[in-house]
Amino acid sequence: MPRTKNVKTIEAEISQTEEQLRRLKERCDKASQKLDALYELKKHREQEELLKAIDKSTRTKAEILAFLESHA
Repeated sequence: MPRTKNVKTIEAEISQTEEQLRRLKERCDKASQKLDALYELKKHREQEELLKAIDKSTRTKAEILAFLESHA
């Protein structure tokens, strides 16, 4: 027959589990921040690529905007 847990044992398990959850939340928050930073970096690089392509293009600003608006 299994022994029943006393209140101190249960409180210790609660405390331990709360600490584990706190550490997991911290890891999740850090990973989320890193992901957000990576998305921003990707967006910035894509914008740089577009600007370089526009600079190299022989099209006018109006032509590029018309093209983009027609394909939106």
